[in-house]
This record gives sequence, structure tokens and C-alpha cells, in this order.
Amino acid sequence: MTLTAITALFATSLLTLKAASATREQCGWGLPRSPLQYLPLCLDDTAGPDPSTWAPWTHKPACVEADETPWCVFTNAAMPRGNGERRGISIVTTPALAADAFDLTRHPLAAAFDAIPPKKRFDALPYEVRDVPGKGKGAVATRRIEKGRVVLIDHVMVLATTEFPADVMHEEVQELLSRGVEQLNESESVYGLAKKGREEQGLTEVEDVLLTNSFEIAIEDQSYMWIFPDLSRLNHACKTTLAMTVWSSRDIEPGEEITITYSDTDQTYAERQKTFAQVWGFDCTCSLCTAPEQQRNASDKRRLRIHMLRERVLKRAKEGDFKRAIKATEELFQVAEEEGLTPHMGDLYEIPARLYYQVGDLERAREYTKRSLYQVEGLGVPGGKDIERVRVLKGVLSRIENEMENTKGPGEGQGEERG
Repeated sequence: MTLTAITALFATSLLTLKAASATREQCGWGLPRSPLQYLPLCLDDTAGPDPSTWAPWTHKPACVEADETPWCVFTNAAMPRGNGERRGISIVTTPALAADAFDLTRHPLAAAFDAIPPKKRFDALPYEVRDVPGKGKGAVATRRIEKGRVVLIDHVMVLATTEFPADVMHEEVQELLSRGVEQLNESESVYGLAKKGREEQGLTEVEDVLLTNSFEIAIEDQSYMWIFPDLSRLNHACKTTLAMTVWSSRDIEPGEEITITYSDTDQTYAERQKTFAQVWGFDCTCSLCTAPEQQRNASDKRRLRIHMLRERVLKRAKEGDFKRAIKATEELFQVAEEEGLTPHMGDLYEIPARLYYQVGDLERAREYTKRSLYQVEGLGVPGGKDIERVRVLKGVLSRIENEMENTKGPGEGQGEERG
């Protein structure tokens, strides 16, 4: 599963990056390189045998030395999830990022849950994990889930960089990853995600899980693999019932499997199947991928058209050709609706709102601003960045409505392009 742009629920609420100079020296420098079996402990002037010196970590950091900086595993096994559980978190990275991630130990999940309006959340999970024919384990709805309801809030348990320096051996990386999982209170929640048949590829269970169940998220322009154990139980479907932000993009009926899409919405059938086989090791058998060839071909054409229209909208807008950009935007949303991808278009609603404002069509500008606001506030789970976005959108909406009220007569102020 790859997320190039995840919502603020994960990117902000679950990982608030702040400078934490007091923990910059959590791991010392200049550790002697040693074989894997003598994996050194991360030491500095204060970290010693006394556990009180390891804060905020519950286990003494373990590291391997590289040319420029050590790479370590940091674990806080006592980190709460907001529901009484203490699954904990392990971070495999450099000391600098571990210091920046200090606030991960601050109960972020509870804050995210409390920020959700009661009418949008469930007191108990609205699904159960059970065997799904041909897919292994999956999440199946146990009650009706209305569109826009929060289905799941999960907490990252393992966070690991996607790239290690060339001078760090593969076996050392395996040791760091395995140690990070084993130090967690519910390590079986991670190991249980592993698929069988990977041993012949020389992969450990943790590597197997990372390859098949991790989300890729960038922090400070560096990619990291995130494991959300509960979220990973949601299987793939090319027409998703869950829009990757853990809220339902449409009504879900009892007994229906809850799915998310692992692929980019622009990918064709052949591209999706290749990605699934190479990266996740499965053949997709969702309703779209098993549809008749004629239906799949029609879907491919729509998805390619969506990609082309996105590029055209941005190009026309950049050129200042707002009317042609608007025409392309309207077609984009029409094709997306035909393909069932409207929930993935939320970020694009601001574009026609701006375009219509530029050509003086305040009514349509207001309509699309409201749509954009609804996607963030009405369907999503606003976190730090989205809360700011909501504030800005409400300000834009207020300005548009004020301009409409100040129009002296019918049609005045409409249809004139703005500079």
C-alpha cells in the first residue's frame, strides 16, 4: 500500500514533527563497528544502564554504525493508543529523526479521536476481522456504515526508513527491524500480517510485512514505511469503499467487505495487476479486475482520460486560459463520477472554485468552495493541516458570499474576469 499524500489524521495527528534539541544526542556518535552478533547499544554521556536515562524510550536504543551517522531502533512500548491499549511504537531511523519524533510518545491517537464529532464516529468498531474467500483475513462490516462516518483510527506501530546507507549490511537492517517488533507489547499484531511463502526469498517476517502491508509516507522529503496493524487488515479493491482516510466514501452495508485501494487511481488494469503481483504478491480479483474485457477497457480509457484532463487543467490555468481550464475541469469531474472515483477528487475542488472566481462566476465559485469544504470538514477527519485548510476555505467562502451580497443588481459583478 502506498500513500503519496495521506490525510492529516496520519501525517499530522499521528506524527507531529517538532524540534527536540534535548533529545538530539539520544544516540552517541563514533561507536565502533561490530558484527551483527555484537550489535552495539546506543550510548551517550547520559544513557547508561539506568532506564530513567533512556526517556522517552522504554528500551535502550540499539544501533549499527554507518559512515556518517548511526542507524538505530527506538522503542516506546508504553505508548497509549487512546483506547486503553498500549501497543507501543518502534522507530528504525537515525537519531535526528527519533529526536524530531519525540511527540509521538504524547498520546496523539486520543487527541485525534476526541477531535471527531460524536455523530461521525462509532463507540465500537463497525466491522470484524474474518476470513474472506480468496483473500485471507479481511474487515467485514457488522452494521450499516453511512457515508462520511469514521470507520477506523489506527496507530502506527512500526516506522522505518525505506533506504539505508550502502555500508549498512542487510543482516543489520533485519536485526534492527526484528528487534523493534519484538520489543512491542503486541508484536503478534505485526507478525500476524506476514504472508506465507516468502522464506525462499530470504526475507524475515518483518520484511515480509513491510513489503506487503506498509504505507509509504514522506517526512521531511524522506520516505518511510509505516505499519498500521488494524488498517492493514483492509483488503484491496480498485473501486474502494474506504478513501484511505479511514472514513467511508459511500454507504457500506452489513456483511460487505471494507476495502481500500493500493494503487494509483490513474493506473490501468494491466498496470495494476503488474504492481500487485510484483509488490504485494497477489492477483486482484475485485469486481472491476474480474469484469469482462470490454468493461475493463472502458474503465482504462476513463482513467487515462482523468490523468490527461488533470494535466490539461493545470496547464490551462497556468497559461491564464481560465475558461478552457474550467471546461476541462467539468469534464474531469464527469469522467471521475462515471468511474466511481469522485471520493478521490476532493483535493481538486479548489481548482474550479478559483477558476470560476477568476472569471467572475461567483455562484459557481461558491458551489465548488462548499464542495471542497465538505470534503475536508464533512467527510474527512481534520487534523492540524486540515483544520487550517478549513479555516482558509471558510474565509474564502465568506468573501465570495459578501461579494455576492454587495452586487448591486442581478448579473452585476458576474462574468467579468478578475486580474
